[in-house]
Amino acid sequence: MTLMQRWMSGKIDDPALFPTDPDTVGFALHPEYTSNALQQQQGGEDWLGARSGFPKQLGSTCQLIFRQIFRVYAHLYWDHFVEPFYHLNLEKQLNSCFSHFILTATTLDMLQPAELEPMQYLIDLWAADGTFPPESRPYAYANVERGRYIQSLGTSA
Repeated sequence: MTLMQRWMSGKIDDPALFPTDPDTVGFALHPEYTSNALQQQQGGEDWLGARSGFPKQLGSTCQLIFRQIFRVYAHLYWDHFVEPFYHLNLEKQLNSCFSHFILTATTLDMLQPAELEPMQYLIDLWAADGTFPPESRPYAYANVERGRYIQSLGTSA
């Protein structure tokens, strides 16, 4: 298991495979400020991926993929959190991956608030404890008061 983690970390930390420098990332951090020149060049063909030759249904296909990944996370949390994640001290890694996934999926409108219901209590807790910044969509979708109540249950035990 340790060897596998080391191999994965080596791949993830390789900037050639996973670029994290904002200057090299092709995703617009503030899409509302980008120019409409690209849409004009496309001659009205403005669906996601049109310029790269992807089909018009790319957006709905991506949403379906994100929903399936979310279901995998929900299954891991509900049925496998204690064994193996907690017993192998991997809960922090799982939480980190899931929180980044939720931030990305909601920012890109790949998941809607109703679809988050199976993991809503965890999202509420993370909004209350500061894992999600107040300006983020997961925070807006969360019931922060319920998250604070869940936090109080953990501190009183």
